[in-house]
Amino acid sequence: MRRLKLLIIALTMILVISAITPPAQAQPISAKRIVEVNQYGLVYVYDEVPRTGGLTKISFPREMLANLVNYRSPEDPNPELKEDRDVFSIIVHSRSGDFVHLVTIFRDVVRWDAMNARFMLRMSLNPILDEKVGEFSIIVKLPSDAKPSRISPNYISEKKDGILSGNTSRIDLTDRRPQTLSIDFTSDKLNLLDITDVDAEYSLPDGFVKLGFRFRNVGGKGLSRISFKLPANCSDIRAEDQLGKLLSSYYPKVRSLDVTLRQQVGVGERGSVSIYFKLPADSPYVKVSDNKFRVSPILPINTTVRRYGVKLLLRSMEFVSSDPEPVELVRVYPESIKLTYIFDHMDPFSAENSTIILEYKPLFSIFRFMAYVWVGAILAVALAAVTSIYLKRPRIALSKVDLSMKRLVEEADSLTASYQDLTSLITSGRIVEKGYVRPRILDLRASIRRHGDKISAIASDLMKSSPELRDLMASLRNSVKRLEQSVEELWVMVHRYLSGRIGRSAFEKRVDRHYKLLKRAYGEFADAVEELRERTK
Repeated sequence: MRRLKLLIIALTMILVISAITPPAQAQPISAKRIVEVNQYGLVYVYDEVPRTGGLTKISFPREMLANLVNYRSPEDPNPELKEDRDVFSIIVHSRSGDFVHLVTIFRDVVRWDAMNARFMLRMSLNPILDEKVGEFSIIVKLPSDAKPSRISPNYISEKKDGILSGNTSRIDLTDRRPQTLSIDFTSDKLNLLDITDVDAEYSLPDGFVKLGFRFRNVGGKGLSRISFKLPANCSDIRAEDQLGKLLSSYYPKVRSLDVTLRQQVGVGERGSVSIYFKLPADSPYVKVSDNKFRVSPILPINTTVRRYGVKLLLRSMEFVSSDPEPVELVRVYPESIKLTYIFDHMDPFSAENSTIILEYKPLFSIFRFMAYVWVGAILAVALAAVTSIYLKRPRIALSKVDLSMKRLVEEADSLTASYQDLTSLITSGRIVEKGYVRPRILDLRASIRRHGDKISAIASDLMKSSPELRDLMASLRNSVKRLEQSVEELWVMVHRYLSGRIGRSAFEKRVDRHYKLLKRAYGEFADAVEELRERTK
C-alpha cells in the first residue's frame, strides 16, 4: 500500500513539473549554399538542404540550364535531371540522414564588364525546394584579392578577403522565381578562360604524355601565366609553345606546374601551350593487365573543355578492339599504330568517368636486333660501293614530269589494292563480324586516305607545271576526292554499327545500298587512272 502511495506521489510530481516547464523550442530547419568562383571563372555551387523522403528535389531557374556543366551528390551516384516549364531540377535519391548534398558546376555566370574593367557574378541566390525552411545561409568565395563594389541582397557582406556570407529567415525557398545573387568585383588573380581544344597524346607502354591546349582569354587582365595540376610522381616535365621551350616551374608537393607564356594574352586574344611529362608505372591514368589498357583522360586545369582529343600511340602492338571505338587508325611505320578518340566535352567530373579500354596483341619487334641490322647494312653498302666501281651501267634520266606521273601510277596502284581489300570485306560478308572488321576497316580507311592525299598533291603540282595535263589531273583529283568521301560514308555506317547505334539487319541493308555508290566512285577513279597509264607509255 505504501509503495502505491509513493508511486502516486512520484507521478503527481512529474505531472506538476511538466506543467510548469515550458516546452523546448525545436531548432529551425535550415538550408545552406556555398558559391565558389575558381581562378578561371568556373563556378561551383554546394547545396545542403533537408531531405524530403526518399526523393529530394533541388531546382534552379530554367535559364541556368544553358550554363550547367555537371552535377554530383555524395548520397546518390546517379542523380536525375528533370526539366519543367520554368525550372530544371536535380533529384537525389536518399533514404538516410537529415540532409542531402549536391554539387553543381556552372560556367559563364561570371561575366567581364570591359567598360568598367570588373567582373559580374549573376545567378540564383538560393535553391528552389518543395518544402519551406526556417533559415537560409549563403557563403560566396571569390579569389582572395577580390574587391567587391556591389553586393545584393544587402544581408550578404564581406567577412574577410574574398569571403562573403549572410543568412536570413525571411525567404521562401519554394518560390519558383528566386532572388538573384549579384556581385560586382575586381580581381587580378581571376581570368575567364575558354579552353576550346585539348589534344592529348599517350605513348604506350612507356607512359609519355603530351597535352596541347588552345584557349581564349574571355575576361580579366592580360594572361601571362597558367597553372596545371599534374598527376602524382610525374617526371621529365617541360612546357613548350609553337616557338619552342617555355619557362616553367614545378612544385612536387602540390603537383603544380606554373608555365610562363611567351607573351601576354589579352582579353579576346587566343593562345596555346603544350606540357609534357612521363607518368609513373603505377599511375591510375594508364593501367595495363591481360593485354588491355585502361586509359583515363587527364584534365590538369580546373575548367571545361569544348573538345578533348586523345591519340594513343601503340609501339610493337597490334590493335584488337576498344571501347569506345576510335574515330581513326593510322599506321606509323615501321611498327606503331596511332588511334584517335574524340570527346565532345570534358569537365572535372566527366574526366573521372571517361575511360578508354583498349585490347591489344603484342608483336615481335625487329628493333631489338637493330645493332646487328646496322652492321649488316654497313657491310652491304660497302659491297655495293665496290661493285658499282667495276659495274657501271648507263642511266636513263627521267624528266620531273615523268617522275611525277610514275609516282601517280604507283600511288594509284596502292590505293586500288586497299580498295579491293575493302570491298572484299563487303562481298565476303565479314563486314558484319565486329571483331574481324574493326581493326581492318580502320587500317584500310587510313591507307586510302593516305594514298588519296598523295595523289591529290601530285596532281595539283602537275596542274601548275604542265598546263597540257590540267584536264587529266583535275579529273584524277576530283575522282579520288569522291572515292575518299564514299569510303568515309561507309566508315560512318560501320562506326555506328560497332558502337551499337544501329542493328545488324539495318546495317546490312545500308551497306548493300552504299556498295553500289562506292563502286561507281571507284569506276570514275579507275577511268582517270587508265587515261593516266596511256599518257605514261
